[in-house]
Parts: sequence; structure tokens; C-alpha cells
Amino acid sequence: MTLHRRNVIKLGGALVVALSLALWASLLPAQSGKVEVHWLGQATFKITTPGGKVIVIDPFVTGNPKTPADQKDLAKLGKVDLILVTHGHGDHVGTAGRNDGGSDLVDLAKRSGAKVFGPAGLIQSLIDIGWLTNEQGVRFGKGGKVQPLGSQITITQGAPSTRRS
Repeated sequence: MTLHRRNVIKLGGALVVALSLALWASLLPAQSGKVEVHWLGQATFKITTPGGKVIVIDPFVTGNPKTPADQKDLAKLGKVDLILVTHGHGDHVGTAGRNDGGSDLVDLAKRSGAKVFGPAGLIQSLIDIGWLTNEQGVRFGKGGKVQPLGSQITITQGAPSTRRS
């Protein structure tokens, strides 16, 4: 499976959620494990830290044409500790390709109990329509840094790029 650059960085004017490279540099010598990054198509990634924490970014799995057939079941993701969502398009929250009115993001959050971090307006909308609870949805502003899984993992949300391709 070829990973095309445009498929990974094509986030439009959305806020981009990134894990700090400094985190990995500081963790790797101290931990015996490795960081595992599993690309599941489009902008969907499953990251497993050396400490065993699992982070899923933009969970568009069940209807994603790029997700391998044997990975289209959300249960196959296993334990999920944190879900990050960059913006509300269907190919990022997992409504695309679904005919049941549901969302992979919401189903994964309910199944795992993981908190969902994302742009303030999107998270508030998901709470307002009842897809997330106030406790589960965490509004996250651009330029902000959070450590939702402890001091070993820092997540920084950057400002959108003004460059268009």
C-alpha cells in the first residue's frame, strides 16, 4: 500500500494535531519499546507509545476505501486511550461511507471510553447533538498543549497552514 503525501497532509484549513518530536526523542532512550505508527488510510492513524498508550487520529475506518479490509472493524483497534480529531469532515470523523447515520469517531469513543480531543467548535457540536458527553469531549484550541495521558505525552495543536495545494 503506497502512502501518498497528499493523502496524509491534505487537511484543508483545519487545525493540525501533532505529537511533539521532542516527546519521542525523550521517550525512546528511557523505554525499551518502540513507537508504532499504523496508517489506516486517509488521515487515520493508530499510534502506540513505548508505554503502551494508544492514540487514534481521525478515525475514519469502516467506510474508508484505503483501510485494509481486515481492519475495517473498530474492535480490531483494540484498546484506545485517546482519540484526536482534526476537523469535522466525514472522512475524518467517520461518517463518510456509513448509511446508518452513525460515526466511527462516536462509536469508537463509546466502545473505548477514550476522551476525544479536537477543535473547540467541533467538540461542542458533538456534545450539543449528543454524540459525546461533556466529560468525554475535550475542546482544544490552536496553539494549545495538553498532556491527557500524563506527562510522558504532550500533544500540541498548531495553527492551520495558509498554503493551499
